[in-house]
Amino acid sequence: MNTTVGKIPPITMSKLYIGNLPADTNEMVLRQLFLEHNLSCTNILVKRGGYAFVDCPDQSSADKAIDKLNGFNFNGSPLVVEPSVASGKKRGSSTSVFPDLPVEQIGNGWMRAGAAAR
Repeated sequence: MNTTVGKIPPITMSKLYIGNLPADTNEMVLRQLFLEHNLSCTNILVKRGGYAFVDCPDQSSADKAIDKLNGFNFNGSPLVVEPSVASGKKRGSSTSVFPDLPVEQIGNGWMRAGAAAR
């Protein structure tokens, strides 16, 4: 029996988080930065608040971008370049400020179960 039928091929693209960007940074400026450092990227999404997400064609390209640009002084700001993680999954510490407590949805927000509404 062939067990490879129906398997989804692995995703080869790697996404980076670029933080501490100057406020006036746009996609074209960030793309130029990657070109100047001979780094490959496909999509760039610059967000308000001084950060962006950049897609690299593979993990090797992403690692090279991290090595070259993390801490790089870009227009007076040291860049933070690291692998992007899915929202809700924070890196760094395995301990949370808030222990895992049950939550319940109240209107459009969330609160700990059993907590009094204010």
